[in-house]
Amino acid sequence: MQKKLFAIICLSLSLSVSAGGHKERKHMSSFSLPADIPSGAFTTLNISAKNPKAYTDYIASNPALFESIGSIAAGVCVTQTGQDYPGQMFVWNAFDSVKSAMEGLTKYDPAMAPKKLSAMRDIKTSAVWKPLKKFDVAPGYERVTRVMVRPGRLSAFVAAATQMENEAQAAGLNVQIGVFAPIGGGREETGTLTVRFVQPSASEMGQGLDNFFSSEISPESGFAKMISMMRPINDTIEVCQQIYSAS
Repeated sequence: MQKKLFAIICLSLSLSVSAGGHKERKHMSSFSLPADIPSGAFTTLNISAKNPKAYTDYIASNPALFESIGSIAAGVCVTQTGQDYPGQMFVWNAFDSVKSAMEGLTKYDPAMAPKKLSAMRDIKTSAVWKPLKKFDVAPGYERVTRVMVRPGRLSAFVAAATQMENEAQAAGLNVQIGVFAPIGGGREETGTLTVRFVQPSASEMGQGLDNFFSSEISPESGFAKMISMMRPINDTIEVCQQIYSAS
């Protein structure tokens, strides 16, 4: 019970939005965690790479970088649209628990990286991420939206994302929807969730969007429910790949 209460407090702090006052406290009082939160966590190191491909090739050829921190899988995501700066990308590491992810942070200091690696990048920010619904590591072409959702609607939002994923897959789309809460994400991530719409290729994502814009959207659909509960604050497209596996 104490562990559950501590988790609720941590997520409450992470997801608090800027609109304070009595109305916000009312939403906070009804806060509850989504059902069936999976185990595991991710870390990300956001960088500006002088040459994203060369940087990716270099770290892919040095698996000891990932072995040393206990990562079970790792890869990169390169921002293709909506960049905040040139060469925007991040390195992600997957862990079997938040505990392992945080321990991994203590085993690697980016400022102490080999000179060749340091010369290839400028470090921006880093964060730990907790998936709030089932998410299989299957990188591809990803639309990434950072959103605000009131804490009192967190469970309903994750349920709507699950409904949308099921509806899309039933319609023949190869899509996975991830919902992630930041832990220690800094000013840019505090009070937000990150939603990732993952598809195998640009072609499949584009075709899916063409179909979406030519269809009627039911107000009872998972998509409509998600839209009613979120306020988007950033929207990008990323190309992701896995470059390391511990197995």
